[in-house]
Amino acid sequence: MGILILGLTLGMTCKKNQPPDAPAIPSGPASGRKGDRLSFSTTAEAPDGDSVTVRFDWGDSTMSDWSELVPNGDSVTRAHAWQRLATYSIRAQARDTRETTSVWSSEHQLRIASFAVTFGDSGDDEGYSVQPTSDGGYIVVGFTASFDAGNADVWLIKTDASGNRLWDKTFGGSDYLDKGYSVQQTSDGGYVIAGYTMSYGSGGRDVWLIKTDATGNKSWDKTFGGVYDDVGWAVQQTTDGGYVIAGFTGSYGAGVYDVWLIKTDADGNEVWDKTFGGTGTDWGFSVQQAFDGGFIIAGFTDSYGAGSDDVWLIKTDASGDKVWDKTFGGPGDEWGNSVRQTSDGGYIITGNTYSYGAGGEDAWLIKTDASGNKTWDKTFGGTGTDWGSSVQQTSDGGYIITGSTTVPVPGYRDAWLFKTDASGNEVWDRTFGVTRDNGGYSVQQTSDGGYVIAGRTMSFGAGGYDVWLIKTDAEGN
Repeated sequence: MGILILGLTLGMTCKKNQPPDAPAIPSGPASGRKGDRLSFSTTAEAPDGDSVTVRFDWGDSTMSDWSELVPNGDSVTRAHAWQRLATYSIRAQARDTRETTSVWSSEHQLRIASFAVTFGDSGDDEGYSVQPTSDGGYIVVGFTASFDAGNADVWLIKTDASGNRLWDKTFGGSDYLDKGYSVQQTSDGGYVIAGYTMSYGSGGRDVWLIKTDATGNKSWDKTFGGVYDDVGWAVQQTTDGGYVIAGFTGSYGAGVYDVWLIKTDADGNEVWDKTFGGTGTDWGFSVQQAFDGGFIIAGFTDSYGAGSDDVWLIKTDASGDKVWDKTFGGPGDEWGNSVRQTSDGGYIITGNTYSYGAGGEDAWLIKTDASGNKTWDKTFGGTGTDWGSSVQQTSDGGYIITGSTTVPVPGYRDAWLFKTDASGNEVWDRTFGVTRDNGGYSVQQTSDGGYVIAGRTMSFGAGGYDVWLIKTDAEGN
C-alpha cells in the first residue's frame, strides 16, 4: 500500500508543467495617427489553470513590459504610441506563474497613416503651401515671426514621410515682412518659392522668387516690382525648365491692382510679363501650365463681372497673351483661390461666395469645360464664414478641397477638408481644431491615397499661430 501511495505521489510531483496557450489575436484599431496612444487587448489561458501575465510586441522593435498576473482567461490591455507612418504587426505572448512562456499569438495589422504636427514658437508662424517630395516626405513654405531676422521671414520646412522635420531655412531681411506663399520641388531636386519681400527690391512689397538646392540652401533669388505693392501668390516650374508666377501688381497695369503673370527662364530672369485688369482691384491667386502649353489663372476681379468681386478665370497662350476669360459671381463678393486643369481638359476652381449658398460666406466649387464655360457649381458651408483655399482632382476623378469653416458656437474656425465625387457632390468632410482659429491653405493627394494639408493653428503648438502639417488617410481621418 505504501509503495502505491509513493508511486502516485511521484507521478503527481513529476507531472510536466504545460506552457500557456498562444494568446488570442490582439484586438484594437486597424488604423491610427502618429503619436496617439492606442489600446490593444488580448486573453490567454494556461491548460493547468495557472494565472498568466502577458506582453505585447508592438512591431516597431519595442515590446511592452509583462503585465501583472491575471486569472486564467482574463483580458489584458496595454497602450502604445507609434512614431512613424507604416503598417505594424502586433502580437502577444503569455507567461505562467512558473515563467513558462507561450508561443506568440497571430498578428493584428495596424496601419499608422496619419499625423498632425506643428512648427513654431511664441510668434506667429503659418504654412501656406505643401508638396509631396520625391523622397516620400513633404516640403512646406510659409512665414515665421518666431525664427526671423525681421518682423517675419519666408520659412521653408522639409520633413520626412512621418512629418518629422529634417531641416528648415529662413529667408529675409531685418525689420520688414517677407512671406512665402507657394513652393514646388523642381526637376533638379531643389525647390522654388514665390511670395513677396519688403526687405529687398524696388519699394513696397515686391514679388520674390527664390531657388534653393535640395537641402534648402539658396541658389539665387529675384525680385520683380515697382514702387508700389507687388505680390507673387503662386509659382510653377514650366516645361521649358523656367518658371511662371501669378499674383498682383500695384506698380503696373490699368488699375489699382492688376493680375500679374511673370514668365522667367531657368535662372529666374524675366522672359516676359503680362497684366490683366481694369480700373479696379484685380488679383491672381493660382496658376498652372495647361496641357496646350499656355496658362490658366484664377483670382478675382472687381473691374468686370456681375458686381463687387467676382471669381476671374483667365486662359492665356504660351506667350501670356489672353485667349479668353470668364467671371463667376453675383451681387456679393466671390474669390477664386485655386485652379487646376482636370483630366477632361476643363478646369476646377475653389474659392468662396457671398452671393450663393446657405448664408454668410460659403466655400464654392466651380467646374468648367476647356473653354471656361461653367459645367456645374456647388456650395459648401453653413451660416458662418466658410472658405475653399485649395483644390486638386483626385485619383478617382473626384476632388479634394481644404479651407476653413466656422464653428457656430462658440464661433471659432477649424481647418476643413472635404471630398467630392466627380460631379461635385460631397462624399465626406472632416474638421481639425479645438478652439480659437485654425485653417487649411494647401492640399495634395499623397501616394498612399491619403491627403496632406498645410495651414495654421492656434489650437495646438507653442504659441500664437503655428505652422500646421496634417496627413490623413484616404477617408480624411
